[in-house]
Amino acid sequence: MIWAIMIISGLLTFAMRFVMLSGVAPRKLPAAFEEALSFVPIVVLTAIIVPAVLVGTDESIMLLDNTRLPAAIIATFVALVSRSVVMTISAGLATLWLLAFLAA
Repeated sequence: MIWAIMIISGLLTFAMRFVMLSGVAPRKLPAAFEEALSFVPIVVLTAIIVPAVLVGTDESIMLLDNTRLPAAIIATFVALVSRSVVMTISAGLATLWLLAFLAA
């Protein structure tokens, strides 16, 4: 049974890749798909960042005494103003380190 599953999975994987590279599939996606795909990076980053900022070590949502929340807000503001990844990361880390230093 396991061999059948492995062979079928391999054939399906090959078929999906072959169709995209062979020219059978259309060259350009429909406009609705392209518009929907433009939101994928935002959704994925939000799903990664929000739990990292709001969820504490005890798996509860932390709003008070959370040094990561103001750092994330400042980093978001810097990102909107500067459009620079390096400045965004620098501002967020500097804020996080400053708040952690002041809290200690």
